[in-house]
Amino acid sequence: MKTRTTQNGQGISQTDRMPVAWANARRSARWRDEPIRIRASPLKANFVVMALPVYPSLFNVLNGKTMLGPLFVNLSQRTLMGVSGDDAVTFLQGQLTQDVIRLTKEEVAWAAHCSPKGRVLATLSMWREDSRIFLDAPEDQAEFVSGRLRMFVLRSRVTLEDLRPAYVRFGLIGVDLRALMTCMKWPAPPAPGTLDRLDDMTRVSLSRERLLLQIPVQSASPVADLLQTHCLEGSGSDWNDACVQEGVVEVGATTRDEWVPQMINWDLLGGISFKKGCYTGQEIVARTHYLGKIKRRTLRFRTSDLPVAGSPVLSRDGNVPVGKVAMVGATREGKTEFLAVMQLDDFRQPLGLHEGDADLEGPLSLPYTVIAE
Repeated sequence: MKTRTTQNGQGISQTDRMPVAWANARRSARWRDEPIRIRASPLKANFVVMALPVYPSLFNVLNGKTMLGPLFVNLSQRTLMGVSGDDAVTFLQGQLTQDVIRLTKEEVAWAAHCSPKGRVLATLSMWREDSRIFLDAPEDQAEFVSGRLRMFVLRSRVTLEDLRPAYVRFGLIGVDLRALMTCMKWPAPPAPGTLDRLDDMTRVSLSRERLLLQIPVQSASPVADLLQTHCLEGSGSDWNDACVQEGVVEVGATTRDEWVPQMINWDLLGGISFKKGCYTGQEIVARTHYLGKIKRRTLRFRTSDLPVAGSPVLSRDGNVPVGKVAMVGATREGKTEFLAVMQLDDFRQPLGLHEGDADLEGPLSLPYTVIAE
């Protein structure tokens, strides 16, 4: 057993987050996150880390507390679009914030599709396989993303396909996915931000603790059986919770057309290329980056209430809206964590979700530094 120490930077600083499985154990032990400090001396946090080399059962013990082992979540209902054709790359280059031309077949990247006013209409993860580019988004975005992109096809030699019927997809969540792969006799997972292929299965690594498996329908049964043997089955809220822990806002139907990409920290996640050419909304996004002052950023909070994406975050003094809930995680032991886009001048005061309340804990740690502007 060893101790790891992480230290914040300047501005609005956030310590490296504890991975999802550690976070579950922390909640069970009723440990608390220290709120971040604003322009104060660096905050040091000591985490006790126990290596878990294999998963012989569904449970592990950390610091005397029982916690769940790795989770698998059926993500087959999420939006999955395939874009192919001679003009597929140049077509998406003109619609997404990411530099599609530079995307290799070994990489996975974040991207956003914006309105002409630079507001995010959809957040996506994307990767290439042969001549096809895959776009993944939340379930409630399927028809919207498809319809929106079709508006811009015009004479481009592009084919847009709904690929959900063709694939089964599972999400894996765990602190040590490498050990899980060993236990299942699979190769080590690809590095975060990359992908690999195992027979006809594609493994997309979104982070150290999240892995997306995409398998053709006809080959999915053996993989499902293997996951049920070695993992606990989770739900979509567990996947959302992992997004919240990682500070990744997935824009859905209730939060569409609300924020420019920088407000949801998309620039901090590498989801915007400021070197590529024009795309829908690019003028506003670039102006915000080079000339503007970002007055709102995404921060993580915890509450005993039940937040809803799109609902306001209120100040106790005057009950004035100072932010909006962007992404909600799972509820565990009466506590729910969520991401909110907050005005940077106003989040230091007591905050709540209802009039007269001031029960929000946070801002809590994120795996990247949010710069005070």
